[in-house]
Amino acid sequence: MDSAEPVTTTELSKADLRRAQVLDAAAKCFNNEGFHSASMSSIATEAGMSVGQIYRYFENKEAVIAAIVEQKLAEWSKRMAEVRARNGDLLEEMMEVARFHIEKVVAPEQAALSLEFLAEAARNPRIGEIVRVVDGVMRGHLKDVLLRNGAVEDDKIEARIDMIAMLIDGWVIRGVKNPSLKKEDYLDALRPLFEILLHCPQGGGAACG
Repeated sequence: MDSAEPVTTTELSKADLRRAQVLDAAAKCFNNEGFHSASMSSIATEAGMSVGQIYRYFENKEAVIAAIVEQKLAEWSKRMAEVRARNGDLLEEMMEVARFHIEKVVAPEQAALSLEFLAEAARNPRIGEIVRVVDGVMRGHLKDVLLRNGAVEDDKIEARIDMIAMLIDGWVIRGVKNPSLKKEDYLDALRPLFEILLHCPQGGGAACG
């Protein structure tokens, strides 16, 4: 019984490594070929595996997408836990949310992959649901920051959350349209806007500032 434990652990580690290998290959294929054009065969070739091996870990391309998203959510949860543990002020916490998302799509190939997922989400209900799960996690964290800052939970806080999210998500579009845009400059420009959205009383309008 005691000798079986290391074998199980080793087998699990090998499976995890194989899954990670597939996910890395899939991300490259989706970026280079697009979601529809990339096949399980092309993913297998990129991963240096057979198609049969791929299907041992993922039933289809949508399952691969879901696993990539789960991987990103795990990274997100770890990063936000680290931010919360530092007990910084709420503006800095919000800036950290923006920095995390922008860093994830700062390279052209990462931006392309993000846009590919969004395009597929618009026509594929299952992928759309996966994308909305990710968005819900970010929105939930932003709402938590606003509520801790004294905002009232109503329809206006939802609009404020969407405005903050649009400013963060906008990096992907602007980065494609204006490749010379620098990440740090973008973040610096976001700071005063976040400060207004964080500290302006709800419904304050022109009184803010």
